[in-house]
Amino acid sequence: MSGRFILWGLVLFVVIRPSFAEEPNDCHDPAAALEWEALVQKSPKDLALQRLHALRLGICEKIEKGSLTLEQGTALFEQEREAVVNQRFEENRSKQKKRAF
Repeated sequence: MSGRFILWGLVLFVVIRPSFAEEPNDCHDPAAALEWEALVQKSPKDLALQRLHALRLGICEKIEKGSLTLEQGTALFEQEREAVVNQRFEENRSKQKKRAF
């Protein structure tokens, strides 16, 4: 159980920091790509994480093609990231309530 919390702490650390805004274009950052690959390899059954990774890849492709601006891509990713974080928060809160009784 604690391993799961550690994993989600790492996920939240990577995901919470703005994935596109820290550098001019995080899509070109090999370290960020390696972080994401490591996360999805470590948790292949975590569909929320897989969804965020797929979204990141798709957004990067659309930015490269010019069909999205960096700002638009950042906004889309952050909106989905926030939804995943909120979902995880509610899931954990629900589990804690069940354990309390």
